[in-house]
Amino acid sequence: MRPDAIDRTDTPTFDRLIAQGAFSPRAQTIIPSVTLPSHASMLTGMLPEHNGLLWGMPYIGWPGLNGPTLMSAAHDAGLSTGMVFGKHKLNYLVLPNSVDQLFGEDAHDPDVRDHALEIIRGGLPNVLFIHFPDTDRVGHAYGWLSENQLYAVSYVDGLIGEIVAALEEEGYWQNTLLIVTADHGGHGHGHGDDSPEDRTIPWLAVGPGVPQGVTIGSPINTFDTAATAAYALGIPIPENWDGRPVMEIFQSR
Repeated sequence: MRPDAIDRTDTPTFDRLIAQGAFSPRAQTIIPSVTLPSHASMLTGMLPEHNGLLWGMPYIGWPGLNGPTLMSAAHDAGLSTGMVFGKHKLNYLVLPNSVDQLFGEDAHDPDVRDHALEIIRGGLPNVLFIHFPDTDRVGHAYGWLSENQLYAVSYVDGLIGEIVAALEEEGYWQNTLLIVTADHGGHGHGHGDDSPEDRTIPWLAVGPGVPQGVTIGSPINTFDTAATAAYALGIPIPENWDGRPVMEIFQSR
């Protein structure tokens, strides 16, 4: 999802979270700016050439993802983990014995919402990754920033609002760091190159100690997401990670 989509449609949840947190409309994803490598960098804290996932789909004989991932690092530190995603291929990013609760099938946004809410209401794990797939699917079908995709952005904004409401209702919100971002942008009916339209993504953090209503000035790469989450969780950042915590959001620490 491109960050400029937020300004072009009705997004009350994004608007609220941006006002309550720290936001960058200029964060960058990796090259190639496609789903699987981008998520791999987001969750491993590494560039594609270091985590071993440089393609949209692994090739026959691919030796597997180089870890650790955020999930495996958290799990090894004794923390509970969960993942909910709507594209089956993201299972390539799940290392053995690293995720306690997992839903990873080809599904639509409402299904992802339902499974995420089930996990939250059953007891929020220390780390929960939620992936909504449909803004990307609609972009491929109708074009990036098309009327249809902007509707999909507004729709997922509402689903994120339901996630936030559940965290509030269950008493987790005041102690939760929420990071909202995207794997890539897009132009026309696709994405994958080095253009600003494809590489620029939103990056938003809300939670205890995060300054409110702040635009983050420092550069952010998608592989900084894992390092930021690890820092917030108090677990060591693996030495082989390229990412570094976005320290502007921890100014009160």
